[in-house]
Amino acid sequence: MTINNLTSLIIGKPLATAFLIFSALIHTSAHANTIAIETLPYAQISDGTAINIAGRQRMLSERMVKAYIQLSIDVDTEKANVQLLGAIQLFQEQLQQLTRYAPNSNISDNLKTVQQQWNKVEQIVQEQPEIKRIPELILLGEELVARSHQVVLDIQYFSGSSSALLVNTSGRQRMLSQRMAKYYFAHLAGERQSTTVNRFETSLAEFEQGLASLMKAPENSLEITQALKKVEAQLKFSKSGFKQLSSGNYAPHVISRTTESMLKRMDKITQQYAALHDQLKSR
Repeated sequence: MTINNLTSLIIGKPLATAFLIFSALIHTSAHANTIAIETLPYAQISDGTAINIAGRQRMLSERMVKAYIQLSIDVDTEKANVQLLGAIQLFQEQLQQLTRYAPNSNISDNLKTVQQQWNKVEQIVQEQPEIKRIPELILLGEELVARSHQVVLDIQYFSGSSSALLVNTSGRQRMLSQRMAKYYFAHLAGERQSTTVNRFETSLAEFEQGLASLMKAPENSLEITQALKKVEAQLKFSKSGFKQLSSGNYAPHVISRTTESMLKRMDKITQQYAALHDQLKSR
């Protein structure tokens, strides 16, 4: 099943109906390899994998809001629809996986707070996207990110390894790529408050800082270093387009493609860091 065939089945249908169709087909989509990880029992999940999965929840929280806004303002709607439905599916599966994984009561309790916040977000993202609901969804989504982030910190602390920070930081870069896009599209949708621009610029600055921190890590393999340099080159190339936001010179399709590419690169790097973490810890 190709993406074009998949979107032809779901575009134009109510979101709830589209979600059911997508759920039946998602294991044949580009997310299949990622979802396959989530079926492993606790005993087979390493700390590095757990941090990676928990960190991905932050990204998915931002991705759902970003895609919802795109659908509300008709920007790359076919891709946004697939992204939204895929993020919903994967977030739910990973939350169940992390709940089964939880190695202590603190992590278990904080996952419950994630579930409570997810219930609020889910009510909106499962409905037909509307511009008027964007401000409410942004606030709910930010809280979901914060609660998901706490779980990452919990697992990082539980792992007791300094290399766990690299997995966390790299995984957070994925989230920041989606946060930048979210606030960019929110501004385009009419959220012209200074806070929208400030949060976009803060996300961009934090992405740069995180990338610089990762590039200095002495644990980096040659492969990781080369992958990070590619992200750095892409960021430098894209910054001129990012900085046009406050002036109202929009390039939404460029931003959509750029942030998606950054996400994919950082997702692969995070997996590499997760594997490196497990190797170092096993020594």
